Formats: sequence, structure tokens, C-alpha cells
Amino acid sequence: MNTKLFDPKSPGFIYSLIVAALTVFAASGVQFPKVAGELATEITTSLSTGGVYALIGVIIASVIFPIYNAIKSGVFSLKGVFSRNLTWIALGNAAASAIALTGFVLPDGTVEQIIAAISVKDWGGMVSVLGLTVVNTLIRFLKEKERAGAA
Repeated sequence: MNTKLFDPKSPGFIYSLIVAALTVFAASGVQFPKVAGELATEITTSLSTGGVYALIGVIIASVIFPIYNAIKSGVFSLKGVFSRNLTWIALGNAAASAIALTGFVLPDGTVEQIIAAISVKDWGGMVSVLGLTVVNTLIRFLKEKERAGAA
């Protein structure tokens, strides 16, 4: 197994952080001109190509002005941000993306299942997701790493 060292400059990780940040703001009521994924792609592309003016233009027009307008109109509040499941899913996906840089990848939808179980206080479902999905994936990851180390 090819294990990567954590690299905060990884384009995938940067993209995940940007999507998480934009999703958190969108969950609070900020109206962006595009969905978070599209804006994150534009920002990540501008970062990777060195288009400083394009990056500044995208950030000012598509991110800063909508956030400023939401704050000015009173739509944005920290309580509103952290009371939404979407915020926690976005932050969980960013954390899973960081963990994925080590080679450990959770199956798609795992973070959403965990957040859903917590939000409805379905502790049996939470144990099921953790036991059947997370622990099994972790065991497979560790076994593959051990085999790769022995080879």
C-alpha cells in the first residue's frame, strides 16, 4: 500500500477545506452565485495556476460580497451555522479528506450517516455505522499497511 504523508498543500485537501468553509457559510443563509463545489473548483484552479488576479476576483465577487451582504442583512449568525447538520457534514468531510491523505479512506456517505444518527439520537444506528463501516475499514487499512510493511 502506498501511504502518503499529510500534505496541507494537496489540491484535494485544499479543495475539501474550501468546500467545507463555503458550505458552512451557505448553511447559515449566505447566498453564493454558484454552489460550493463550483466555487471551490474555481478557487483551487486559480491557486494551482498562479492566477493571482483571477483568484482575487473570484474571492471578492463570489465569496466576500455575499458573506458581507449576509452579515449586513442579519442573516448570518454563528448559532445558525453550528445548529445545522450540513455544517457538521462539511466539517466531517474535510476531516475525512485530511485523514485520506494518510491512505485511510472511509466509504462515501459515512460522515453523513454518522451525522444523521447523531442528529436523531439513533445510538444503535451510530454504533452500527461505526462498527460495520468505520471499524471494518480501519481493520482492512491496518492489515494492508502491515502487509505492505512486511513486503
